[in-house]
Amino acid sequence: MIDLSIAAVGGILYLAGQYGLALALIILSIISGAGAVLMALVNPNWYREKRSQAGLEVDLFDARKGIGSLIATKILTLAALLWVAKYIAEKGGYL
Repeated sequence: MIDLSIAAVGGILYLAGQYGLALALIILSIISGAGAVLMALVNPNWYREKRSQAGLEVDLFDARKGIGSLIATKILTLAALLWVAKYIAEKGGYL
């Protein structure tokens, strides 16, 4: 969820004309989202604990439950953020 908040601040900076900062925050958001997926794959118990803290369903016997939905959601989010990063980079003259 934090990666979407970072991207939202990047969007506000884009609207303010601060393309460099907006691009940096979008890239940070991409790294944060990819890191969450990697952490869930490497340590399923960490992901189960985070789901439990958020009040979502957890399976005590299968720590990997829910990781598939995380991966699917992050693939869509990261694809959109990559497109936005490319757009901002072109608009700011970085590409």
